[in-house]
Amino acid sequence: MARRKGEAARARAERAGEPLGSISQPTGPVVPGSGACLQCGETELTRIRMGLTDGRQVVFVSCPSCEQRNWFALDGDGTPLARDEVVGGDA
Repeated sequence: MARRKGEAARARAERAGEPLGSISQPTGPVVPGSGACLQCGETELTRIRMGLTDGRQVVFVSCPSCEQRNWFALDGDGTPLARDEVVGGDA
């Protein structure tokens, strides 16, 4: 007997190793400074690792509660990078 489409989709979802919303659930250690929002203290943040044009590796952090956004260097001390360091002085 053939399985219905809904059953097949549920079976695939159960087998999936990556949880939905994984972009905001980093698998590695939290970069210093990015554990909680610097403005409101929220800990459920969106974190996206990326490379800047100068080759530095950073984590973009966005707070869904207060919309604060910061970039932190992966090898940094927890101090957020200045906007000009990330997007350039002419942006």
